[in-house]
Amino acid sequence: MRMWWTAAAMVAGCWLGVIWPLLVLSAVAVVGIWRHRYLWLVWLVLGYGFGVWQLHEGLVQRLPVEQDRSVLSLQGRVLDIPVTRREFRFGRWQVRQQIRLVVWGSDVWPGTHRVILNSYAPSVLLSAGDRVLLDAELKVPRGVYNRFGPDRARADLAAGVDARGKLKDVSIIANDGGIDVWREALSRRIAASVSGSPFGQAVLPALVVGDRSRLESSLWRTFQLTGGAHLLAISGLHIAIVAGWFWWLGRALLAPLMQAVMPGLRRYSLQQLAWAPGLLGAVGYAALAGFSLPTVRALVMLMVVALAQWWRVPISLWRALGLALLVVLLMTPLAALSASLWLSFGAVACIAMLTRSHAPWRLLLLLPAVMAVASAVLFQQWTPSAPLANLLLVPLYTLLVIPAALLGALFHQPWLLSAAATGVELSVWGMAWLANLGAPSWLSLPSMMAGIVLLLGLMLLLMPFLPFPRRLLPLCLLPWLTQQPEPLAPGEWSLTAFDVGQGLALAIRTREHLLIYDTGPSWPGGSFAAQSMVPWLSVTGQAVDRTIISHGDNDHAGGLSALPSPGLLLSGEPHRVPGSRLCQAGDQWRWDDVTFTVLWPREPGQAGNGASCVLQVDGPFGSALLPGDIGTQEEYRLLGALSSVDLLVVGHHGSKSSTSDALLRQLQPDFALVSAGYRNRFRHPHPQVLQKLDSAGITVLRTDLDGMIVFRQGGVDNGRLITKWRQTVARPWHGPARWRLW
Repeated sequence: MRMWWTAAAMVAGCWLGVIWPLLVLSAVAVVGIWRHRYLWLVWLVLGYGFGVWQLHEGLVQRLPVEQDRSVLSLQGRVLDIPVTRREFRFGRWQVRQQIRLVVWGSDVWPGTHRVILNSYAPSVLLSAGDRVLLDAELKVPRGVYNRFGPDRARADLAAGVDARGKLKDVSIIANDGGIDVWREALSRRIAASVSGSPFGQAVLPALVVGDRSRLESSLWRTFQLTGGAHLLAISGLHIAIVAGWFWWLGRALLAPLMQAVMPGLRRYSLQQLAWAPGLLGAVGYAALAGFSLPTVRALVMLMVVALAQWWRVPISLWRALGLALLVVLLMTPLAALSASLWLSFGAVACIAMLTRSHAPWRLLLLLPAVMAVASAVLFQQWTPSAPLANLLLVPLYTLLVIPAALLGALFHQPWLLSAAATGVELSVWGMAWLANLGAPSWLSLPSMMAGIVLLLGLMLLLMPFLPFPRRLLPLCLLPWLTQQPEPLAPGEWSLTAFDVGQGLALAIRTREHLLIYDTGPSWPGGSFAAQSMVPWLSVTGQAVDRTIISHGDNDHAGGLSALPSPGLLLSGEPHRVPGSRLCQAGDQWRWDDVTFTVLWPREPGQAGNGASCVLQVDGPFGSALLPGDIGTQEEYRLLGALSSVDLLVVGHHGSKSSTSDALLRQLQPDFALVSAGYRNRFRHPHPQVLQKLDSAGITVLRTDLDGMIVFRQGGVDNGRLITKWRQTVARPWHGPARWRLW
């Protein structure tokens, strides 16, 4: 139990990063040792202090903020296998290579660091093991920050990535060789051997050497929707499969042979001796995967169990799991920030509990059901078909695909690779059918707290040996079934500006209705709307009544296809937004004592930014203007139709082509909201616009600095409640390294 407490203290230190709990724990430890001789309390102090220290060291290693977007000359070596894809970008197809490197040699950023660089239309394609001289434009790991969706700053810190950026120039000095070079060559050979199977070409290199560069976003999405994505990332399941195969072969063949050749080994049982080939197989497979963090975690857990059995030390699974977690955290403390760590350890813990009261074959159904709820909590995505998909996929991949792929790749047997590719084709066909079923529209995502309670209730239901009254279990559903957005009174409204980088995505909510204004940008295989808006809609249980796409540019319309039901769809450019009708001046509707009025465009046929649908929101407690991307010419023509507002969403992301002095004089807003990407290449918002707003005494809210913003107008004393996500829900990794007492 002390190992679990020590590990928990380390995790708390990594997540909190503040010093006051260390002082409290130290005081408790002193009193406990002095009065009761509780020496184990010292480990809590050491564990928490170690976690805080490691978090600080990880932040210190990151690119300094003052060097953000600067071009540095560095030396480096390519780690892992570069990912090379052909993508449609800025209106044309081009090659993009994503490269992981370890770099050094900069005076302004001393030390050795790990970075991820993108090379667009590269003149030279890099390979694993290349040692290079390079110039790169680097940026601090940051990303967008919303209530839901990925947190890149945390993910990069957990993975040890100190900076991201763009490769400007590179020259290859030499190739240092190594296992990564061999892995890359093996990946190419596997793909060439199954050239007749597109899915086999994509999946088999991922299964054998962890090379997912050929996985199209659509195929990855299919695996995700059916709960089979864990099969594509070499992790605990794959290591356990290979270790199990080698253990069985060692038990049946190698161990008896060793005892016959070396009689001294007869004092060990066949089960003990079988662990030697089992561990060797697991280490070999982890080496094929480049010793990625998930494989290292699986190896540590496997070694703990193997050593306990070898030394005949009785150790419970819980004790082994706690020891493995502690060792993993000592090796890679910041892995505590990774969701995959808790998903893998959670899966093992579930297996340990479920095997006490269920037959092994039932685990294929029960475990995916539990992990489907965990996936909904951690990744904001339901996978209702996961139990059925895993019932089919896990045996298929365990008995056919993975063994045939590994044997075919290592022993150059194309027929085995073809057999594995056939299994992949069958699995993709089945998953495509299951993915089309989708999740029911009524199945809302749980919030973090509701999800934890739901998981607890599910585990209590599946473990009848625990002394808990089953009639109370339906109470665990209440937090999930009763979750709803914060109530609004008639006449009140709230505006949520999602942090979508260089784009715009707004949600305006009244007491009973919801309007979406723009949906942010998209890219091949995803969008910010899918990552952040859709989970927000699902968790809060809101249905969209009307969607306005101001105009057809990707930074405003890209995420529209991700909305499950956009309601009535309007746009200033209906010819560029399929399924929409023209949003035209004079359109007006009233929801819950809040009036929505379209002011622009005044006539059909306009195109570009000037066709943006301009919307004014008026309620008894305040008003707002949403001008899209219109320019100053359109603003001048609108002046006569405008009245003062409380909130202005600054046009065209703060470009100097919008937000004229005349507009500000007419509107006289108290607040201005700018939706733009952090240090974007357009340099929005423009300094001249910020100067105008400052001179007019207008408070500026910025998604690039504040993250997601919630502006609520109304309530007690007609107050304005403003929530800035990077301030209200700030985490240590969202800022520079510094020691924090509180």
